[in-house]
Amino acid sequence: MPKAHALLRAGFPYLRTVGMRRVTSYPTDLALGDDDVLFVVCRTEAAAHVRRLSQQDEDLGAISAGFLWPQCIVRGPDGNFYVSDEGTHTITVVTAEGEVVRTWGEHGSAPGQLERPSGLAFDAEGRLLVADTGNHRIQLFTPEGDHLGGWGSHGSEPGQFDMPWGLTIDEEGDVLVADWRNDRVQKLTAGGEPLLVIGGSGDGTGEFNRPSGVAVDAHGDIYVADRGNDRVQLFAHTGRYVQQFRGDATLSAIGRRYILANQKTLRLREMANLEQQRLLRAPCSVRVAGNLLYVPDLGSHRVQVYQKEAYVLERDEIMPPLSAPTLMTT
Repeated sequence: MPKAHALLRAGFPYLRTVGMRRVTSYPTDLALGDDDVLFVVCRTEAAAHVRRLSQQDEDLGAISAGFLWPQCIVRGPDGNFYVSDEGTHTITVVTAEGEVVRTWGEHGSAPGQLERPSGLAFDAEGRLLVADTGNHRIQLFTPEGDHLGGWGSHGSEPGQFDMPWGLTIDEEGDVLVADWRNDRVQKLTAGGEPLLVIGGSGDGTGEFNRPSGVAVDAHGDIYVADRGNDRVQLFAHTGRYVQQFRGDATLSAIGRRYILANQKTLRLREMANLEQQRLLRAPCSVRVAGNLLYVPDLGSHRVQVYQKEAYVLERDEIMPPLSAPTLMTT
């Protein structure tokens, strides 16, 4: 689908929350499976795993595959799920039922070796792109782990990285990378040539403090998990800032059931100032599926879900860009 010429952005309301502490502890990323089942990477110190949840917040069980510091998850063209593990410098492939298909990866800095891998994305040719975070580069592999090449080096110039983290591929095949320690997002060609740089250090609109996740929807809109600023920011495909998400969480279904069964927790919540309870805390990933935005809310052990309402406008349906735009009600 080509990028929209323009959009009527009608709204992007909060929809629901899924998960809770003890179920989705420290969620770092998620992927969607069949029947819209959520596969949530949980980086709990006790037993890191991938938790399966329905959209109605039903706990469908956990996948344990010897993870140490799992970070990102993506569904492959084969239907299996690929999980990066910072702690073991490997990629583990599991089925939807939790069976380990294979694990591959070798620690090091030579071509094909990995140092704290994080972001994952499959391109249209079925190649797996890996954000080789500690080596400041993007590498390409087959689903079986055979090395196919890569690009990037350490630095702050366009096309260079300082600990690249989340990554995604848009419908045109371009790659977007959350350049974590450079506090920016880069858009590059499939061969690593820089096309666009978004952001810079700070907490203002369009600025970042350790961005760690990036996603693109069918309109070309770009979503960035601005982890250090406790928010997600939305940009048009040109890099223009549009809006931010600070958090609007309500209790999830599984959270309500737990709290209603515990009198002390009920009393503590009844006495609490709930204003802070709705906000995002250190989100380190963001995912889109159709018109839904999923935000793994790391510090609050849950996933916040938003629903986009926007309408595509053709060139003859809207005025050309204005030199001094001001939005007002007439």
